[in-house]
Amino acid sequence: MEQDKLTSLTPNSSQNGEGGEKLLLAAEEGTTLSSGNIRLYGQLLPSPLGEELGVRLVGCLDLYNYDPLNHRVAVGIMVAKEYRRQGYALAMLDALERSPFIVQHSSLHSLYADIAATNTASLALFRKAGYEECGHFRDWLYVDGKYIDSIRMQKIL
Repeated sequence: MEQDKLTSLTPNSSQNGEGGEKLLLAAEEGTTLSSGNIRLYGQLLPSPLGEELGVRLVGCLDLYNYDPLNHRVAVGIMVAKEYRRQGYALAMLDALERSPFIVQHSSLHSLYADIAATNTASLALFRKAGYEECGHFRDWLYVDGKYIDSIRMQKIL
């Protein structure tokens, strides 16, 4: 991933990681919510942010199924194994809500995520981020040869 194709969006207000590194979200230039799907990359930059971009990818956060009529968008998140359980996913969700993508689409009313009922870590993450369970879909996902339930989590903005 070339840094010149990325535009910084919102540095997280809290510091994470070793050596005063800060988490920020970045997206490919020209990406807009109206395009339907957006991928935001969670990156660690050494502090201060002005240093020569020694970027390490933490994970990515996807916005998909944008529904302009009903003012909502789905959220998906992935964090690399070595960065899990260190607060980065929560920081990415927090930065998302403060990002220009959400602010410029002030008509957005809600964010939601569909999570496998067996994924207790993700369910706990979204609860901690202020999302509430609003739906339970039985046998919704087909994983490893069997059907499992999915939980829909929603946050009203």
